[in-house]
Amino acid sequence: MYELIKTLPYWLQLGVILIPVCSFLIGAIAFVLNVRQTTLNNKICKAKIVSESLYIFMDDNTMCQAFYKIEYGNFSYDSNFHGSKEEKEIDKLLRHFSNIALMWQEGLLSLSDIRPIQYFILRVVNDPEIIKYLLFINQWSNNTNTGSHPYLALNKMSKELNERIT
Repeated sequence: MYELIKTLPYWLQLGVILIPVCSFLIGAIAFVLNVRQTTLNNKICKAKIVSESLYIFMDDNTMCQAFYKIEYGNFSYDSNFHGSKEEKEIDKLLRHFSNIALMWQEGLLSLSDIRPIQYFILRVVNDPEIIKYLLFINQWSNNTNTGSHPYLALNKMSKELNERIT
């Protein structure tokens, strides 16, 4: 094979060597660009998830009303809570944030990705009355044998967020 290549003109001999090398370089550059674009697309997708979550939260009157009850210290977890309209409002808010927590738990989002809504999540889950409610849910879900309640993921994520702050 080498003898056959030696019979070719010099420029063609160079071409036989340079074409595969150039092809390899072009392929490597394309691969690097593809990796960079994929990474960027993943970041944009994560930002979109968090942005949409924030938009849905801010645009939903029920969740905002529940949040502001907590924000201003007007929420109280007592015996009248279960079955009330307020329970539905609080549960809607907690379920919304639990969806983010479940995505975090599955590795789809990082704590850094969640930063734009971190304040709202921590303000809710660090409230003493919400903590009482979440403890009740934890005990209740342990007794029902229905698997892990989504609020448990929210508890785990909030613990990580709180540790990150201090």
